[in-house]
Amino acid sequence: MAGTGNEDRATGSNSFSEPATAGFEQVVKVAAVTVDLRDGFRNERRTPDYRAIHGLSADADDTHQDWIARLHPDDRDRTVRKFIDAVKGTGEQFSSQYRIIRPNDGQVRWIATEARIERDPDGAALRLVGAHIDITDLAIAKETLRESEERFRLIANSAPVPMWVTKIDRTRAFANQAYLEFLGVPYEEGLAFDWRTILHPDDVQRIVKESVAGEATLKPFVLEGRYRRADGQWRWMRSESQPRWDPTGKHIGFIGVAHDVTVAKEAEFELRNLNETLERRIAERTSQLQSSEAQMRAIFETSNQYQGLLDLQGNVLYANATSLAGIRANIWDVAGKPFWDSPWFAATEGMRDIVMEAFAAVLRGESVRREMQLDLPAGERFFDFTMRPVFDQHGTVSGVLPEAIDITERRQAEEALRQSQKMDAIGQLTGGVAHDFNNLLTIIRSATDFLRRRELSEDRRRRYVDAISDTVDRASKLTGQLLAFARRQPLSPQVFDVGSQVETIAQLIRPLMGGRIQIDVELCDPPCLATADVAQFETALVNLAVNARDAMAGEGRLVIHVDVVDAIPALRGQARRDGRFVAVSITDSGSGIPADMLEVIFEPFFTTKDVGKGTGLGLSQALGFAKQSGGEISVTSTRGQGSTSSGSTFTIYLPQAERLAKGAEIAAVGAEAAMSGRGHCVLVVEDDEEVGRFSTELLRDLGYAIKWAANAGDALAALAEDELTFDLVFSDVIMPGMNGVELANVIRDRYPGLPVVLTSGYSSVLADNAHRGFELIQKPYSVESLSRTLRKAISERRAAG
Repeated sequence: MAGTGNEDRATGSNSFSEPATAGFEQVVKVAAVTVDLRDGFRNERRTPDYRAIHGLSADADDTHQDWIARLHPDDRDRTVRKFIDAVKGTGEQFSSQYRIIRPNDGQVRWIATEARIERDPDGAALRLVGAHIDITDLAIAKETLRESEERFRLIANSAPVPMWVTKIDRTRAFANQAYLEFLGVPYEEGLAFDWRTILHPDDVQRIVKESVAGEATLKPFVLEGRYRRADGQWRWMRSESQPRWDPTGKHIGFIGVAHDVTVAKEAEFELRNLNETLERRIAERTSQLQSSEAQMRAIFETSNQYQGLLDLQGNVLYANATSLAGIRANIWDVAGKPFWDSPWFAATEGMRDIVMEAFAAVLRGESVRREMQLDLPAGERFFDFTMRPVFDQHGTVSGVLPEAIDITERRQAEEALRQSQKMDAIGQLTGGVAHDFNNLLTIIRSATDFLRRRELSEDRRRRYVDAISDTVDRASKLTGQLLAFARRQPLSPQVFDVGSQVETIAQLIRPLMGGRIQIDVELCDPPCLATADVAQFETALVNLAVNARDAMAGEGRLVIHVDVVDAIPALRGQARRDGRFVAVSITDSGSGIPADMLEVIFEPFFTTKDVGKGTGLGLSQALGFAKQSGGEISVTSTRGQGSTSSGSTFTIYLPQAERLAKGAEIAAVGAEAAMSGRGHCVLVVEDDEEVGRFSTELLRDLGYAIKWAANAGDALAALAEDELTFDLVFSDVIMPGMNGVELANVIRDRYPGLPVVLTSGYSSVLADNAHRGFELIQKPYSVESLSRTLRKAISERRAAG
């Protein structure tokens, strides 16, 4: 702010420009005029130039009143009054400037009058002799200059930094509002203010010397020093001065602007002091190194972490040896370049935007941490990456510190541990399945041994047969729960009204709950539609309800709530999923679940019930069903203490559907009597000889005519011979070569209308692709269910035909 100032004091004016006429070529027209002032201001003489200036014709009679009429309305009263006052006065000189409107072309012209008034010995006015000068061009130039100066003042006064203009004699011609506020003085005092009086004693000699030298160069120059502000604070100011020239190229002064750089200077000093402190401390601790810079560099260079330093634009200032080795580069390959464009991230798709976003967050004062998988010249590596701001003493971010730890080996160890845990889980699962199936097989084996006895009564024989049938049902349920847990059971998803289905299930489970448990159902309005396998949904809901009953020890309140939500919350390490979902919550007033068990309750065979009172697959089935349906299941629980209430809430999330498919209905589940197959021929496709023999005997007992094909090729050959022979194809799914689903698709293409029923105990084909619209009966199946399914498929063919 010093320099180009008033080292030699002088009082400036309010204008920072040179005289208004400077730099303009005055193009004027002069016309003589004589006016007789003795009697009515008669015009004695008007030269041709006068008539040209005033827009009069050569023969026009021009009176004093005509002159008044030509005066611009805004100037008329002032001009006439000045003329009358001059005539009535005693002076001999008369000068005036005013505008006229020329009658010939309507132009507005500026006129300057310079005249002498002749008077008699008594001082009475006799005659005015003078000249009219057309100064329009000069007036326009002056107005343009005035407007330019006014714009400059407005812009300068709105600027938040001090600005000033000096003349060639170093006096201030102008100072803006920020300049005056810094000094705390009014305008006139600010123009005459001597900056040397507020310079810091340690800076005054240097600043004056640099100012004089800078002015002498007639080029832009910069000064930095400390100045005392009006409130007494010392502020570091950086001033920049530019030479000023007139239109002829003559040097006429300087224009200056100053910026407050106190924060940057203090940060610089603090960093310098910090470095000096670090140097002293390191020097005290070690005699092996000769400088603190060498010590600090040694620390960074020997670190196993990837470390660096960035400026506020994201350019790399420093990178240690470990980080450079990771990209097989040296410091000059990355220094001064944007961090996100460096070889650390260039080869990893999408990483540039991630790093830029992290950098922006750090500039806001945040710290960022995340795991990254990077493709480096040294190979694919995993990193624990952090980026932190470096603050100055005022809390301002002055730099950015990126660090990364190579966790590739740790990730590999964790993966090995997870694999070991998976094997442990498989062992637990296998042991649980073996335990439960051995129990079931014990019942079947014992019953079959008793059935071989000839002396067995009919009543006891029936009881053993029923025991075998019930045990097979339990085994089928157990395998279904296992497949649901593994999310591999074949589903038959359809759109259904969740509220209606929940009401139906609520009625079904009331007898299971007992009379001392109150069941409340809360449904959303309008009805909520979802897409899922209805039977699996019923099973999951019943399993949750039964668990709730056991948690309440037969007494309490069960609430089933249905609603629509906009997202599935983050669960079990999975991120939040936005979308439209139907949420079915079951809340009980039971004892609650301990916090340490919430993470394991969905594991297979985990149960808190007594031996023989549960398999521990109910929750795993519910979770598997929800995930395979595109949803999730969550749990919250409170353990009550004293008067605090307790209970648990399980929530199943299913994808919401817009509307029911045209004509879609949920078929009521009910037992139908087995129907005879007499008169119908079935093509059985089964590669297992024992299963094929059993299946054909069973179907013959139901009255069907049977042809048995050992594989898909034989089946297609039999159909090619005479497709009209068969009313239905009954095929296993898992077969060598073409599987059952592929065979069914071929039959649908070649023989439209010929029904196909598939059967399987488990098939990844079914789990991955469902059964694509074909009827499916899962093993083990009862005679009634087999007969019902086959008759249904044949009846639908008849109806379609």
